[in-house]
Amino acid sequence: MSPTQNNKGIPMKKKMCLASIMLTAGVAGLLLTQHTLQAETIAAATTENENKEASAAVINNGEILTLAKVVAITRQNQPAILAARGNVNAGRSRIGQAEAPYYPQINGAGSYNRLSPGGTIYGKTDNSAYNQLTGGLSASQMLYDFGKTTTKVEIQKSSLDSARADLNAADDSAIFNAKLAYYNILKTARNKEVATETVKQFEQHLTQAKGFFEAGVKPKYDVTKAEVDLSHAKLVQIQVENSLRLARVVLNNAMGLPNAPDYKLEDTLTSVKFTLPYEQALKLAQDHRPDLKSLILKKQAAERSVDLAQKGDSPYLSGNAGATYNGDGDTMGSGWNAGVSITVPIFNGHLTRHQVDEARANVDILAANMTALQQSIHKEVEQSYLNLHEAEERIATTKLAIQQAEENSQIASGRYSAGVGSPVEVTDADTLLVQAKADHNQALYDYRIAQTSIEQTIGLTTDNGQTTKTE
Repeated sequence: MSPTQNNKGIPMKKKMCLASIMLTAGVAGLLLTQHTLQAETIAAATTENENKEASAAVINNGEILTLAKVVAITRQNQPAILAARGNVNAGRSRIGQAEAPYYPQINGAGSYNRLSPGGTIYGKTDNSAYNQLTGGLSASQMLYDFGKTTTKVEIQKSSLDSARADLNAADDSAIFNAKLAYYNILKTARNKEVATETVKQFEQHLTQAKGFFEAGVKPKYDVTKAEVDLSHAKLVQIQVENSLRLARVVLNNAMGLPNAPDYKLEDTLTSVKFTLPYEQALKLAQDHRPDLKSLILKKQAAERSVDLAQKGDSPYLSGNAGATYNGDGDTMGSGWNAGVSITVPIFNGHLTRHQVDEARANVDILAANMTALQQSIHKEVEQSYLNLHEAEERIATTKLAIQQAEENSQIASGRYSAGVGSPVEVTDADTLLVQAKADHNQALYDYRIAQTSIEQTIGLTTDNGQTTKTE
């Protein structure tokens, strides 16, 4: 089908053509304005929410941070989350790009030339220099492409949903790391208290040993032994203090605030009974894991890509219209054109067949990755519950061990004070007490980490079962 043409500048037809082009441009402009207003409204609402989150995620010097505050700060500042949000915004833009063929495509063109004497225009020879002006406006509209554009839009929508799932996965991962760092600081701070108490205890032993030696009751060995024990206790104290500083660096990095001001943490390193059943957790993991959701959506997009590739040999129907003006400035000619065209692929070197094969292979790859992730989720949930139960048993055992070690330390100190014990007994008893307390702190930490791992594994960052606090 060939377009209707008229280069004689018939006024009525030219006006009708130009009116049609202007109407098309006006409709397109109205649609674009509506999209712009919607985008501005969404951007304003997003900015308002971000401002509220930013005000809630500020650390004041010396503030006591709760775990909820650490989570809020992480969500506001962690670069991994910010990057994932950027991917979501990019996904929205790609949907708009895919929808572009639904709108008219309007282009303008113009040119200016200065011709030398002797130039010819419209068969007229003129020995004087003159200007040549050309201008035009063209518009085209996709009428039907056998579902190609619709499929592309659907693919980008699935990709956007996948990007949202990736954002949730990045959020879960960042919060998990922040919680690990949070609990590690609490554990290390408790170990620091134990190290400080141990130093004070060995200072008392040293004072006592010196008193016995000066009174002639105990040999010099007791004093030397107490000095060695005190030096070792101070060495441990230095190491624990440095571990605490390092743990704070890790938490600052996890929150996305490497230069955070000085703060303290609310101590929640207590045993909390996690009551979510294993079978329910496993089902939640399969239903809520954002990385699994992302793979499912990517597989759906890949399946639509197969449909799109199969449309590679489909015809393309479009309409077009245009108006042109040209002349030497004094006399201008005009013309217009309008018509419909169809493009039918005949042979493209088997390109479509190979594109379909590639798209199907991508679907198979994503299906295999989904199966692997589902198996990994099952393993992670099972391992987390095993670690949870093991840590729970250790909490009770280490609590009893502390009581026994304290009693043993009191007996050893009493025997030494009475002159019947040896410094080795005192050192051994104190070492056992320090180890028992450290083991208890580790058990509390491991229980919290196992609980956090379950929450992260099932794709939920808060407790999903009733929890009861225990001593």
